Amino acid sequence: MKKTITALSLVAALFTASSVPAASATPAAPELPAACAGLVTDLAGKLTKVVGSLLPIPNVGAVTPLIGDLLGLVTALQGAGCLPTPPVSVPGVPLPTKAAEYNGPVDQCLPVVLNLISSIAGLGGTILGAASGGLPDVGKITGLLTTLLKTVTDLLQKCGLPAPPGGLPALPGLPLPVENS
Repeated sequence: MKKTITALSLVAALFTASSVPAASATPAAPELPAACAGLVTDLAGKLTKVVGSLLPIPNVGAVTPLIGDLLGLVTALQGAGCLPTPPVSVPGVPLPTKAAEYNGPVDQCLPVVLNLISSIAGLGGTILGAASGGLPDVGKITGLLTTLLKTVTDLLQKCGLPAPPGGLPALPGLPLPVENS
């Protein structure tokens, strides 16, 4: 009898040990749509053009259309299901048609998406202010570009997007950002 109880206890312990890790394992991250890698590569390419056009000497005319391109790429990433779409609370505004629904970590990713849109808009406002006749403030532009590039780095990490081939552009004369692995 004692041997049976010991054997049953051992079987129960082995069953519990084998089933607990499976139950406590974190679920795999959802797979991103195939279009995400290409869109991230396009975003990195546009960012490289923006940095090259603004530093060391700003060429406002060359950057102005790129601001719209960056916003268009964010919208394309949302439409492809690579990024969440911010909720719309204005009545009567039609929601954009989405090809795919975002399935990633919305609580981590959505604030970064909103920061990205804000960073692009801030840079656009500064560029358009300089395009209307004012002299561009290189220090302010450098600060806005630094924020934009940090936000895109956060976007890749927190939204689970693939890193673009060759990485993101760096600002000339500044140290390269340290990547977390």
